Amino acid sequence: MRLWAWLWGCAVAAHLLLAPAVAARTMYVTDTFEIVVRSEKDTSTGRNIIRLLPTGTPVEVLETDESWATIRLSDGRTGYVLKRYLISRLPYKEQAEQLQSEVEQQRARLATLEQQLAELRTQYEQLQRVSEERATQLAKVSQDYQQLRQEASQYLQLKAAYTKLQGEHGTLRQQYTELSDAYLVLKKSRNVMWFLSGGGVMLAGWIIGMVTERFRSRRRRQSGYSFQLPS
Repeated sequence: MRLWAWLWGCAVAAHLLLAPAVAARTMYVTDTFEIVVRSEKDTSTGRNIIRLLPTGTPVEVLETDESWATIRLSDGRTGYVLKRYLISRLPYKEQAEQLQSEVEQQRARLATLEQQLAELRTQYEQLQRVSEERATQLAKVSQDYQQLRQEASQYLQLKAAYTKLQGEHGTLRQQYTELSDAYLVLKKSRNVMWFLSGGGVMLAGWIIGMVTERFRSRRRRQSGYSFQLPS
């Protein structure tokens, strides 16, 4: 009987190995208990058990019928399990473990994000202080600019007044030069007039003297008295 069962199992295994490949799908052992993998579709004996699969073990399902599923194990062997013990979804235990792992990852990521947020908050506060300092400096620069602008306006007005006064000064200087030249000419003319006046007075005195002398000489001659000037 054992020999026959062994031969039957070998025949089935050979048939499965030599059968044309079919599309396999992955299923999981149900999340309630362990299941057994048998070498033949028979649950009446335990001699055909080839392996125990714990909950959540993924298996490659080659084909199924009403009750059994033909699977391929990770070591390449094939066997049979009751189809009702296989599920298509990931078992709850595996899902819980994955969710727990994802939660841990999210917690680590959250801690990293909180650290980055704290750093960003610190940088934001620093930038805010710098911004306030820049705003103060900008207000001062704006005030200085307005003052310089006002001073520049006054400077332009003063420059225009200075230019006007400089032009008037040039005109007055030219007039002064002309008046100075005219004064020199007039002064020379007065000197000449005084010179001529003095010469005229001297000439008039000499002429008067000559006339007077002649008049006296004539009177002396008429009175019989002659007086001759020394030569």
